Amino acid sequence: MNIYLVVEGKCEKKVYSKWVRWANPNLRITSAISEVSSNHIYMVSGDGYPPYFDVIEDGARDVFENTVFDRLVVSVDSEDMSYEEKFSEISDFINSLGLSIDYRIIIQHFCLETWGLGNRVVVPRNPQTENVRRYRSLYDVLTRDPEGLPGLPNDDLNRSQFAARYLRSIISEKYSHSTYSKRNPSVLCNHKYYQRVMSRYIETGHIASFNGFLTAFK
Repeated sequence: MNIYLVVEGKCEKKVYSKWVRWANPNLRITSAISEVSSNHIYMVSGDGYPPYFDVIEDGARDVFENTVFDRLVVSVDSEDMSYEEKFSEISDFINSLGLSIDYRIIIQHFCLETWGLGNRVVVPRNPQTENVRRYRSLYDVLTRDPEGLPGLPNDDLNRSQFAARYLRSIISEKYSHSTYSKRNPSVLCNHKYYQRVMSRYIETGHIASFNGFLTAFK
């Protein structure tokens, strides 16, 4: 099986280059369509909303016109939309192209950092920094579903921005020599981190949108 994969942005491209292979060890990632032969994923960045619609359309046409591809997979954030609203927006767009292709949609509800907060091991049990103490008192992702995280209007943060700030704060406290940012998401590119995110979903049903990732590459 060969997959044409469009991800939300450059951060996801770095993380998915690891996570996809752990989800399906038979798949290999390439950056050139000419190298696609068997069990390959050709991955491109959609450069965020709304530019990714052009990238998704190009990908759909490549899958339709190039018999080497079996499936289009699109991964995007839901941001301020519900899971269902974003899923419908992307599926309606792909269907409007009128191309007969197999496709899967991954909705990162509401962003990749929401999944990152699913790793219970990185959440400090006895927070030492004011930010982590405050964030856990407002919404404790150790016990509550990260996909229920609200925005933080007093800090002028929507829920995606809060998730990113929350994740960066707990990682910085947990690991003195590590941090998290969109430019440097390497802490997520760790097999144990991925396994703990997956375990959170399997054991609790939290971060339910992660199931879309697990099934897209089967």
